[in-house]
Amino acid sequence: MKSILTAAAAAVVLTAGSAMAWEGRTVACFDKHWVPAKYDTHKVLVKAAKERYEHKNGRIELVHYAPVYREHKTMASKGYWVMKEVSCGCPACD
Repeated sequence: MKSILTAAAAAVVLTAGSAMAWEGRTVACFDKHWVPAKYDTHKVLVKAAKERYEHKNGRIELVHYAPVYREHKTMASKGYWVMKEVSCGCPACD
């Protein structure tokens, strides 16, 4: 009984070993990079520009206040993964 089990185990190791012994040739190497989503943006005016006369330091000054905008974003395309080819580090691959 023990010899049958030993022979069966040896047969399994031999068949598995021959299957693992085959090695393919590396053709190329790649890295995975994330490309972020792209957005279309436009400004929406919240408060218009203005100029005011103000009393400062004992004199009257004309002060300019810039306009105030808020940004409105809409997604143009979703983010995605892209595979970029890189050097494998072996002379046969480059």
